[in-house]
Amino acid sequence: LRHMLVESASTRSMPFKYWRAKVNGRLEENPIFGFTTLMVGWTWRNSFGAAVMVLLLGFFTACTTVPEVGRSQFNLISPSMERSMGRDAFTQVKATTPFSNDANATAMLQRVGRRIAAVADLPKAQWEFALFSKSQANAFCLPGGKVGVYTGILPITQNEAGLATVLAHEVAHAVAHHGSERISRVIAIQGLGIALISNMDDVDASTRNLLYAAYGLATTIGTELPHNRLQESEADEIGLIYMARAGYDPEEAIEFWNRFAEFNKKKNSSTPWFLRTHPLDEKRIENLKLLMPKAKLQYRPRPIDGGPQAPVPKQIKPILLRTVTLIDPVSGVAKRVPWVPALTLYSARRKAGLNRVPNAATVERRGRTISGKRGTALQPGDVVRWK
Repeated sequence: LRHMLVESASTRSMPFKYWRAKVNGRLEENPIFGFTTLMVGWTWRNSFGAAVMVLLLGFFTACTTVPEVGRSQFNLISPSMERSMGRDAFTQVKATTPFSNDANATAMLQRVGRRIAAVADLPKAQWEFALFSKSQANAFCLPGGKVGVYTGILPITQNEAGLATVLAHEVAHAVAHHGSERISRVIAIQGLGIALISNMDDVDASTRNLLYAAYGLATTIGTELPHNRLQESEADEIGLIYMARAGYDPEEAIEFWNRFAEFNKKKNSSTPWFLRTHPLDEKRIENLKLLMPKAKLQYRPRPIDGGPQAPVPKQIKPILLRTVTLIDPVSGVAKRVPWVPALTLYSARRKAGLNRVPNAATVERRGRTISGKRGTALQPGDVVRWK
């Protein structure tokens, strides 16, 4: 089979024919099968072609969709493997990084984290939120739902809504599988580069090493850093939706990022924009303002909990008694009768003590006036009058 495929791919004067059966029993040429087998034959003779074929097959079998934004992404890592990787990495972080002793801040982190996680679209997530004693103004989320926050960012968050902005952004990274997507892209891009450069026969070892370095730099600046900035913008968008669904005003996200921008200005970072892993603060705030109307549609205010609360009673509002009003034709006094199912004009006037009134009356019901008789069924809010 290998010999047949290679020969058919290389022979021009006597091309190999690929046939398929039609419904009527005849045969016709099958160009799709021919193209496929020619490609397979080509890969037998070319390691670079083999790498391309593997990457193409991987691309078409590993495409998933990012929730909330709908972007197709390349992801080779399964959710179960992702959770395992995140769990192992978080265990190492907890073993080497001190926890915060601030009980109030830790309680707030757990409280806000639970509310954000409750609206996040990540099946089988193993959510865990930890506050680490570290002066760096940062937070992170490992695959599978492991979130770490450094105490250095708390002066910038300032309140629960600010913390919700940070947590929703980090949770969005986990929901969008950004970590495993980055790993998958590195595997694909670096694998392609290795196959390409290794296939160069007339290149010595030192030149090949230079080519490896140049390829890595070019792909980092040309593809990976822009993709990282894309992921950050996605996390901003998804996070804005999640904090709104969790009951935090999404407008507070603008306030937080304004404070964060001021913090960055004090650091006087001189990194060029094309070497940044995150969007510029001004661009980020501008994008959030454009996304605000969409997030506002999902915002339902909820009280900010300050700790354990008494259970909310099932009946939080008194039941308003539904009544029917009857106007005494003699005195003009309004008499109200509790409405019950099957209440008729006759039974209502008997309850109101209006015995000496005509059988016919007018009933005012939701802005309309209808004629009423003894057996007319009344509805809550009806007003009955006699001439």
